[in-house]
Parts: sequence; structure tokens; C-alpha cells
Amino acid sequence: MNKFSILPGHPSSPVILHVPHASRTIPPEIREALLLDDAALDTELDEATDTGTDLIATLGADYAHMRPWVVCNAYSRLVVDPERFPDDSEPAAAYGRGAVYTRTCTGTLLRQEPLTNADALLDTYFRPYATAVSELVTDRITASGRAVIIDVHSYPPHPSGFKDPTLTRPALCLGTDPIHTTDWLNAAARRAFHPLGDIVENEPYAGCYVPLDRYGHDQRVAAVMIELRRDTYLPGHGHEPGPDAVAQIGTYLAALVDTAAEVDADV
Repeated sequence: MNKFSILPGHPSSPVILHVPHASRTIPPEIREALLLDDAALDTELDEATDTGTDLIATLGADYAHMRPWVVCNAYSRLVVDPERFPDDSEPAAAYGRGAVYTRTCTGTLLRQEPLTNADALLDTYFRPYATAVSELVTDRITASGRAVIIDVHSYPPHPSGFKDPTLTRPALCLGTDPIHTTDWLNAAARRAFHPLGDIVENEPYAGCYVPLDRYGHDQRVAAVMIELRRDTYLPGHGHEPGPDAVAQIGTYLAALVDTAAEVDADV
């Protein structure tokens, strides 16, 4: 199985929809090293997986006037998390949730600690993914002079064990970066998702994904994270997306994609 998929968009589109956490798939050799029984693993996957965000991204791409490019991680974030920093600079590593998780959402052991095969997992899963996204960003810059990464995520209505329970949990958490989230992109995201209701910036999650080779310095790369609270599109306490809600959110995402594709590169 491929570790990720890149669905082509319009040759001139600068927009990349990035979907890193939608999969529940874990290769057998990785499953053997996880300390959870099947029931506990299912519970962990229920909380950790951004269920349906791949469908939302697909619909957003379908509805957009100019099709964006779409990157989807084929494996669960429990294999590796492609959005974490792969070293000690990752803040989540302090509670066992760095690029390779050793702890569950509730803080129990997921893998044996200390972890002895982190480099092998990073070489097999993390670095090829990071390289592919970086090359796609370079390709979009070559084609259109810029790249716009829209990071598509979701989060549970109630905080995980390692999260601050006092933080706001809005219908949409907008993750931004002081360098890569331009004013126009921030405003476009708020305008597109306004029908959801409350939108809060960088709470309870902060930041957005930019390839490390361009992070913090290449202003040709704009980025924003869309974090949907899951009860906006998962009915009740279920884990199957509500088709009407997903379709509606797909139109919001398409509106953001359209603005991102049309805006002047010099804005």
C-alpha cells in the first residue's frame, strides 16, 4: 500500500489541501508493536482520527472552480504523525505525542518507552511523506509562483487527557502562523466558514503545516489550518460523517479554495 496519495489538481492551481489524520489504517508490523488490545486501540483511533476529513477535502476539491491538489496520508497518525517536528523541538513530545507516539490520548503507554526504533519509523514513513509534500510545494511555486496549503483537520468536542480543559473549543479552530498565514488568507477562511458560527484563532490548537525546508522564511508559501469540531459534521456520538453536513462543509472549503486560487500573488 502507498504511504500517501497525491491527487492532481489543475496545473495552474497553487492550492494544496493537506489531510494527514483521516486514516485508521495501521500496517500489521506496526500493530504488533502497539501495547493496546483491539478494543483499546479502537477507542484510541476513535479519538485520534480526523474521521471524514478526507471526504470533506474531496468534496471541497470537487466543488471548487479550479481543482486544488490533495495530499492524503494513507496511514493512521499512530504509525507516525507527519505534522509533528521530528526532533526534540516538537512540544507534544513532552507527553509522548511527538512524530512517533509512545502515549495514547489518555496518557497510557502506546509503545514501549524508551522508544528504540524511532529513526527507522521516521525513515520509512515520515521522511518520504515530508519529501513528497515539499516537492509538491516546489512544483506549485514553479507553476504559479506561490503555494497555498490548507490543512484539513477535526477535533473531538471534549479535550483529550493531555489537553488543557479550560481552552475554548469552537465550531472552527483556525490555526495560523505569523509568517505563513497572510491577512487575506485569514480573512478568507473566516469568511468561508462563517456559517459554522464561532471561530477562534489558535485555540485549542495552533499553527499550520508548512514543509520544514520552507517553514519560517519562504513567504511564497501561505498556509492555514482548518480544525472542525467533530460534532459539526458527525451526528451524535457516531463515527460516520453526516452526508448533508459534510456536503455543506465541502462548499465552505471550496469557497476558501476559490479565493486562495484567485487572489493576486502579490497580496
